[in-house]
Amino acid sequence: MTLQRLGLIVMLFVFSGSVLSNGTTAAAQSESATPVPDLPLQYSATAFGQAGAVAGKSFGLDVYITGWTSGQELQEFAATLKKSGPDGLVRALEKTKDVGRLSPTGFVGSGFRVARYRTAPEGGLHIMMLTNRPMSFGELYRGSRSTGYQFGILVMNIDKDGKGTGTLAPACKIKFNKKGELEIEHYGQKPWRLANVRRAK
Repeated sequence: MTLQRLGLIVMLFVFSGSVLSNGTTAAAQSESATPVPDLPLQYSATAFGQAGAVAGKSFGLDVYITGWTSGQELQEFAATLKKSGPDGLVRALEKTKDVGRLSPTGFVGSGFRVARYRTAPEGGLHIMMLTNRPMSFGELYRGSRSTGYQFGILVMNIDKDGKGTGTLAPACKIKFNKKGELEIEHYGQKPWRLANVRRAK
């Protein structure tokens, strides 16, 4: 999946119902029109590096989803991003509760603050998760370029049998440009590719 495609998915999933550049509001996802998947949900997957220093590397991970983010909450997050920029969105996310967690095998992992889904025509699910990215003291102290990439994004495409693929972009920039368009930039050459995605029984 290209970064352009990842960005399109984020706009459709996370910021559906977001505030547009002219101050109007996009049509929010109708959460009552489709059945809400039973929670909690748990998926396992294998992440594969696609380029650069992580090319050829892989690791296992588990994805837990314990709640869904409402359309109203999404509108508020989008308005905050538009008014106060990425730093403002980080502060807003820090005040919310986790709705899920991503845990590499053998590690505690990190909580996610936004979880959104859409049902697919064939009975599957498109799931998108976003969070403010935890940073180590060393990373902040050094002030490296990566500190400007404050968000992590996970996308999964699940079929009706609970199997699928996905993408993990652990460090991204998210902002509105001067034209009021949402821009997403991935830190590095390519996001991690998720394969062997399976829903836990």
